[in-house]
Parts: sequence; structure tokens; C-alpha cells
Amino acid sequence: MDSALSAFPALPRPRGTAPRSVANLAFAEILVIWALRRYTNCRLGREARTAIIAPEFSRALGLARLEENLTTFADLADCLAKAARLPQALSAVEDDRINASEEAVLSTLAAFQHGEDAQAEALGEWCLLPAGRAGFIAGARRLALSLREAGHVIPYEMPRRRRLALEGETGSDRTLPSAADIAGLQPVERGLVTALRLWVAAFRQQEDSLAAARHHFERQFNSSEALWGDRRSGGDAGLSLHAVLRNTTLAATRPVDVRCPNCPGLSPDEARLLDAVAWLQRDIGEPAQAALSDWLPPAALRLTMSAARGLAHSLLAAEEILPLRDWDFAALGAAAEPGPAVTAGTGTEQSEEAQWQDSRTPATPTLH
Repeated sequence: MDSALSAFPALPRPRGTAPRSVANLAFAEILVIWALRRYTNCRLGREARTAIIAPEFSRALGLARLEENLTTFADLADCLAKAARLPQALSAVEDDRINASEEAVLSTLAAFQHGEDAQAEALGEWCLLPAGRAGFIAGARRLALSLREAGHVIPYEMPRRRRLALEGETGSDRTLPSAADIAGLQPVERGLVTALRLWVAAFRQQEDSLAAARHHFERQFNSSEALWGDRRSGGDAGLSLHAVLRNTTLAATRPVDVRCPNCPGLSPDEARLLDAVAWLQRDIGEPAQAALSDWLPPAALRLTMSAARGLAHSLLAAEEILPLRDWDFAALGAAAEPGPAVTAGTGTEQSEEAQWQDSRTPATPTLH
């Protein structure tokens, strides 16, 4: 890489789920990505790897603190290689696509350069396991300062979660009308409802409901529309949903209507969970509390809100943004009223769907 030839302004950054390419990077970003790939793809010792990137660092950052900057970068890269959360292959040096871990590194450096230390530390927590997080954060802080002192500023964008909370009724925050059934939901909404139903189905059959939720979210997060190279775990989202539903089974003040996995209908309680998560993705807690308090008493609600926020943020980190809707819970409740008993064979066996919907008999609070 020639610093003189590479010092061009970045092209406008495209929106969407496609990964950025080198053409969309500023020079400071190109320097970091190039050095990271050269360093991590080299199979020699640490000293030899730092020697490979030393010429470019000396031209970009100067000779005065070259050894310090090389040590700082090596510390950062070693922590990332050992403790990265994303189990993805390292990108080749010549690949022009920027993977998710590289984007996280650039965002962390940019946040430190612009005084957003809390955001940088949050990115480090998302990107790395605890074992290597402290070293990564310390190295990123020092490298960001060195780049800035040399005049290389990495473009910084406010987190998407904050933008969503401020954009009002445009884009992703436009309020949609109520949906009447599963077919009327967006894919991300159907994914959350499916996870909810699979958890309940496993719970009723005394199977591993947590594993069912995690496995579903992992499939959902790594669909064909996911970012290239970004193999995402469903562990955090599955655990958060598990906590919400376990609290529900223990403390609900009434039966909660959750349908079987293949039901085409949508229950009002399933819609309430969608509503709560959509509001929490925008950092607005009051409507979410109102939705969950329909079946949770105050004490249980306080304990559940943290897990619900974790679910919302896990989906948001995976670019799974739920829309806000003007839910008509009364209409969904009316549609859920059971009709005449469905019988089959001898006339005494209810259909599976009728069994799931029958919640009129007083019982210990549970999920139906």
C-alpha cells in the first residue's frame, strides 16, 4: 500500500446490509484495515509481523513514536484475534470487502477520536469476549489518539439505535397499521414470534426451551440476507427471550396466549411482545412496560424489563429492527375467541390448535 496514492477521500457510504468496500473508506480506515490483515494473516512471530507494517506506520504516523505505535497496534490485533466474538475467517489482504469485525474496530477507533468513550467501550463489549476486552480497549484508545495527532481522523456516525429514537415518524419509525395475522407481519416480526412459539412448544414438551430459542435466532441472524462474513450467534437473544418467558411462567397473573408454531393467526399477547420489543429498540420504556404489564405484576415487570431490553438490543445489533405498529389488541382478542369445539375421529379429541387456544379454565399462570 502506498500512502501517497491511497490518501483519497472516501466515496459516499452506501446504506443497507451489503458490506462496505475499500472504495468507501477514508485513508485512516484503509491504513488500519490493511495493517490488521497483514498482521493477522502473517504466520511469523510478533516481531516479524510488526516489521511488515512498520514502513507504512512510519510514513503515516511518523518516526518519533513508531515503536510505541507498533506495540499498541500489535496489542489490539492480538486481543482481537484471541477473543473476537464473531467466529468468522480472517479476510484476505486483497479482499475489497470489509467484514463485521473490521467495521467494529473502525467504529471503536472513530468513537474514541470523537470523545465518545462510552460508545467505544460498548462496541468493545459487543465485539470481544471478556478475556481480551480490556487490552483491546486500551490499545484502541492509544491508537485512536496517535492517528488523530497525525491528522488521520476516522469518520464517525452516531449509533443507529440513537438515530431511530430521534427520527420521529420517518423511515424505520413510521407507525404501521395493526397486523391481523402472521402473514401481515414483516420478516423480523415473524422471526420473533416464531422464536416465542418454539420456546413455548419446547417448554410444554419438557425439552430444552433455551436451546430452541438460541438455535432459531442463530438461523435467523445468519440467513441469506445477513452481512457477508458475519456469523452471528443467537445466544444473547435466546437467553434474553428465555428470561422474559421464564419470568412469565413463574409470575403471570393470567394465562398468556401463545399459539402453536404453525398457526397462521396472531394472538394479542404475541403482538404485545412485539410492541414491547419495538419500543425498547428505540429506548422508550413506558409503552413497553404497559404492554408487558398486561400479564406481569409490578415486581416481576421490573425484573423482566432488563431481559426485554437485552432482547431488543440483541435484535438491533443483528440489524433486526421491529417496526412500530398501531396495534388493535381488541380486534386480535376477538379473533382469538374459540369457536365451537373441534372434534376428530371419535368426536372426543380436540384439534391441536384448539388445545393451544383454550385458556378459559382457571389454572396456575402459565403459557398457553
